[in-house]
Amino acid sequence: MIKSDTRLIGTLAKLHSFKGRFVLISETSISEDIENWESVFLEIEGLLVPFFIDFVNLTSENASIIGFEEIDSSDIAKDYVHCDVYQLKSLAEEQEDKEESKHFSGYLIIDQKTGVIGKVDRMLDYNHNLLFRVLNGQSEILIPINENVIIKTDHKKKEILINLPEGLLDLNP
Repeated sequence: MIKSDTRLIGTLAKLHSFKGRFVLISETSISEDIENWESVFLEIEGLLVPFFIDFVNLTSENASIIGFEEIDSSDIAKDYVHCDVYQLKSLAEEQEDKEESKHFSGYLIIDQKTGVIGKVDRMLDYNHNLLFRVLNGQSEILIPINENVIIKTDHKKKEILINLPEGLLDLNP
């Protein structure tokens, strides 16, 4: 495994139990998606070695309890304390996309010409074309996410000011 193909997730900070589980600490948030991952890579003497996950329990935004197949006692586990944990960038990017999608959920979309359009329900990815799915009553409006459309984002007010392309609202009945 090449390190440039991976992203640092966190560090096995300490042992958690006699069963060989660890406390995984991260400087960023740990996504719930980790519960669906089959494996991660531990950096051991400069090499990335795959370990298959058999237990995960998220304890906070930046910490989880994690266990691996083949490590079933604290005697074995103690050799891995302080190892850095990595994941393939492709899986990590999926995680970031989901986190970003949650991040904009509930933001009010305001067009500079027509006014309030609605609230972001989620972000969608159609072949790397990102869209806001905006709900306005019973209507669903898809708005492209790009620098030509978004004018300003106000995170305090949870508002996004946009400049809709001419006729876009007509495409979304």
